[in-house]
Amino acid sequence: MLELDDDQQISITAPDADTVMEIEESRSSRRTLELLTGDHAEQIYELVRHQPASVLNGLVADLVDHFGLSAAPPGGTRASSR
Repeated sequence: MLELDDDQQISITAPDADTVMEIEESRSSRRTLELLTGDHAEQIYELVRHQPASVLNGLVADLVDHFGLSAAPPGGTRASSR
C-alpha cells in the first residue's frame, strides 16, 4: 500500500510469475515501473517524474524488496562503460 500526501492510498499487488520474468528481462526503467505497479503506473509515474532519478530507483528497489523479488534494477545490472 502506497500512502500519498492527500490521504489517498494505492494498493499494489504482488506480480505473478510471468510478470516477474518480464521484470527480469526489462532494460527500461519505465517498463519496470509499469510491470511492478500495473494499472497504477501512470499515476505513480506522475508522482516521481520530476524527482531525481534516485527517487524512481528507490521506489523500484523498495517494491522489489517488498515482494521478495531478485529483479535487476531499472536499466539493468551492467554499468555504463562511458
